[in-house]
Amino acid sequence: MEYEKLLYSVNDGLCTIRLNQPDKLNALSLQSWRELAAAFTAAQADNAVCAVLLCAEGKAFSSGFDMDDSLHMNNATQWEQWQFVQEERDCAKRIWEIRKPILAAVQGFCLGSGFELSLLADLVIAADDARFGETELRFSTIPQPTLMYLIGARRAKEFFMLADRMNAEDALRVGIVNRVVPLGELEKESVHTAMRLARMPTETMQLTKRLANRIMDAQGFGLFTDWDFDLLHITRNMPTAVSTEFEHISKEQGMKAALAWMNERFK
Repeated sequence: MEYEKLLYSVNDGLCTIRLNQPDKLNALSLQSWRELAAAFTAAQADNAVCAVLLCAEGKAFSSGFDMDDSLHMNNATQWEQWQFVQEERDCAKRIWEIRKPILAAVQGFCLGSGFELSLLADLVIAADDARFGETELRFSTIPQPTLMYLIGARRAKEFFMLADRMNAEDALRVGIVNRVVPLGELEKESVHTAMRLARMPTETMQLTKRLANRIMDAQGFGLFTDWDFDLLHITRNMPTAVSTEFEHISKEQGMKAALAWMNERFK
């Protein structure tokens, strides 16, 4: 597959998948998810690959959902919108099902669907400038339930319900990331750790990851993730007073003004 949204390379047992839209802060469109799913599937099928490093060009890992897709969806039928959401779910599921270990290296903004992408990784190393956010509730949609399986219900609910951002040190403290390093050391440290994963016996590594993921599935991870995407479709088509005002401001004054209004509202 030809990649437009990312870079793909393999060296010495390590596959590097790099988001490559720095001018858009690596916002994730449906095409981005398609390419990510294809890249991870290729990495799983390649016997020369023993581990995957997921990273991003530019100053941000990902600013979240690509708003250009929202404009496209506004003109789609309900069935087309449901198919859109289901395809995004299927792409995320394909990444989750990869048996080889995934390490994500995160710098700058890691928000919304970008944050959810990072949660599909097995390990996360963050730069000290990283900012994590599950801010869907601000946009009158719902977050995915992954955090409930990683950090505990109280902290996950706080993160979901206040739709706040979290700095790298707080993310380390609650268990969202494994390690925090200075920004200038992120690439070196993440490659070093990913190579350590790649040098493990790949057969037993893949079985170990499969076991860990199946334990989460036994606790309902797959079921509730599927349900979440159905609810996401519903909430995207269920106008609220906040979403109506946001859309009005974005049409009259532009997206930048609408985002400023929203951020001020939820301080």
